[in-house]
Amino acid sequence: MIHVLIVSTLLLCAPVITFAQAVQVSGWRTLSSLTSVRAADRDRDGAIWAATSGGVIRIEQQSRTTTEYRNVNALQTLDCTALRCDRATGSVFVGQRDGALDVWSPSGTWTALAEIRRATQYPRRAITDIELKGDTVFIATEFGIVLYRRSNGTFIETVDRIGSLQEKTRVSGLCVLNDTIWAATDSGVVAAPLAVGTLRLPSVWKIYGTESGLDARKVSHIATNGASVVVATDYTCFEWNGGRFVSRIGTTQVINGLSIDATDQPSRIMISTPAELRDLSGPRSMQVPTSIAGHTRTSSDASADLLIFVRDRALGRLDGNTLELLDVNSPISNQFAHMTVDRRGGLWVATDVDPPRTGQGVSYFTGTRWQNINTATTTALRSNACYRVSRVADGSIWIGTWGGGALKCTIGDDSVQMERIDHTNSSLAGISVDPAYVLVAEVAQDRRGRTWLLNEQAADRLFAIGQGDTWLSAVNCTDARSTIFRTMAIDNNGAVWAGSPTGNGVIVYNDRGTESTTDDICQAIRSSNTQLQDNAISVIRADRSGAIWIGTAKGVSVVSSPGSVTATSLPFIRRISALSSAVVNDIVVDALNYKWVATTGGVFVLNDDGTEVLATITKASSPLLDDNVRTIAIDDQTGTVYFGTTNGCSVAQSSSIRPSAEFMIKTFPQPFRAGTDAQVTIDGLTADADLRIMTPSGILVAAFQARGKQALWDGRDVRGELVPPGVYIISASSPTTNTSAVGKIAVTR
Repeated sequence: MIHVLIVSTLLLCAPVITFAQAVQVSGWRTLSSLTSVRAADRDRDGAIWAATSGGVIRIEQQSRTTTEYRNVNALQTLDCTALRCDRATGSVFVGQRDGALDVWSPSGTWTALAEIRRATQYPRRAITDIELKGDTVFIATEFGIVLYRRSNGTFIETVDRIGSLQEKTRVSGLCVLNDTIWAATDSGVVAAPLAVGTLRLPSVWKIYGTESGLDARKVSHIATNGASVVVATDYTCFEWNGGRFVSRIGTTQVINGLSIDATDQPSRIMISTPAELRDLSGPRSMQVPTSIAGHTRTSSDASADLLIFVRDRALGRLDGNTLELLDVNSPISNQFAHMTVDRRGGLWVATDVDPPRTGQGVSYFTGTRWQNINTATTTALRSNACYRVSRVADGSIWIGTWGGGALKCTIGDDSVQMERIDHTNSSLAGISVDPAYVLVAEVAQDRRGRTWLLNEQAADRLFAIGQGDTWLSAVNCTDARSTIFRTMAIDNNGAVWAGSPTGNGVIVYNDRGTESTTDDICQAIRSSNTQLQDNAISVIRADRSGAIWIGTAKGVSVVSSPGSVTATSLPFIRRISALSSAVVNDIVVDALNYKWVATTGGVFVLNDDGTEVLATITKASSPLLDDNVRTIAIDDQTGTVYFGTTNGCSVAQSSSIRPSAEFMIKTFPQPFRAGTDAQVTIDGLTADADLRIMTPSGILVAAFQARGKQALWDGRDVRGELVPPGVYIISASSPTTNTSAVGKIAVTR
């Protein structure tokens, strides 16, 4: 099991050494979108396999049960671009954008082939297609063709110069016809006999371009029916006939899929565009409920059918004239731009990293099922450019959109109620050129129950403030013209701290809960008047002791006494020296008041006051998808930590769990096999528990402290030796709750 141990300070306590409990991060898994299919095939058992931007899915033919494969214990990376099933051996080959090649065997194991991925002499290494012939696997890549021999597991040849084409020409597709390999490239169609000693000789290749009938040099698709070759450029489909390519059909939209059904006579050629699937042998043309991203035809037997890549819906299976959508349980996007966890443990994900360009709405994960919320599924949502999600004190979730106002979500037992809040029913305002184009970033709630919405880039205000049906607004009290603020927190004194990502620093505003403005506190905190490292603010958070944490492009600052801000005085700002060079994306405070800092170089976990870096979590040391972690969310009830990136979300289990209100001690595994089991978990602890492990006769074996709900013991005594088998007593007490309890651990060997 891959895990990261967060090492805490050793505490000396006579007469034994007492160890403060470490925070363990383990049990890694991945959440990613499986809705963007790039390639699909059927295996020898009839199951459908699909390569997607977030991993691989396998759908059983009869039960329609789905198995998902991602980077943990399966694939090398997630962004899959090619797939081929070997129906003779049962193996499945999966190629990826970075050149990784993974092979699944019927035993259920995966074999990683990393040679192409490691070939750094080729800047672009994506695998675009895979073709099988005898013992040889032909692999099309962005730099040429690679040959792999299955019998001995070796790469036997790399053809990075095809005939007279430019070196490292991209190959987009392959097919074999009558012992000749044909390839679609960015510079025409090429063909070579397989009987030659090597395909690296330029003389073995024939090249067909515009002089051979094509309307463009770039050819994106190629297929064969066993008698002829059919290819597609962006807008035309051609068939090889008598030494030339003859046009079969032209389109006004880009062709994104090509297939041939050799079981029909004559062979049936199909092409797909974003708008339709078209049969070249007849009048049939089919449109699907959403855009088509491509298609393929499986060719295992006469009952093979068409698989259509349906944008945002994964796969559709065409049986005759009936389209069966094979939806997968998946978020709609791999862009985990901003996240929060609701009070039921549900994960909310905003998808727009660079609004308003890349958003696909919001994905909501209950722990077992995904619900994708976008303009197509939710009439209350007016924009898919969702770039912030906020959980406020009353338990509601607020979705901030770029141009569509906000969506207030109230979670029920089996449904989510959604209410749009915009310029028509609140004090929110639009941008100066369009009053109806309303931007809402983060949302927070103060102790008086007022909900504060950051009304980004509004013409004449910064905050919309709602309580019940009453709405007020507030301007930027330091500069009314400055309205680009995206993150905020409210301190224990009711002051709102708002940060600007564009270099305007931090505004601290406290209206004192009165309508009068004469006693308002309004201060601008910048690098010019405080120790703030940088004026580009990415995140502001309040911790459990009331301190304010500020993340910037040049590290982290903390205001330990935010109440020191007055109308005439600025607070003391302390810089976190260990993160002085970090580009901070997000900060999350866990149940133990530790700070999880997401940066462009991984995640740093700080102790409660930031004086120690307790752990560094990176792609090199864990299954983290990307070191550029955009956002973090933590479920305090379970200790589940979500690390959001633009490539998906890594999930791990931590011991940062909210302490119990009273002791309810449980241990597992029970019995504990010392030396075999790594650790025994002592669960059900209250805050700041002192733990002592003793023999039944009262001899002290070990002692340590735990801040959260759980503690771990490795079965060793103070000398580091494994304790002998027997029953051991757990004595637990907490000075914080002034309670105590006793439990037992059975130890075996």
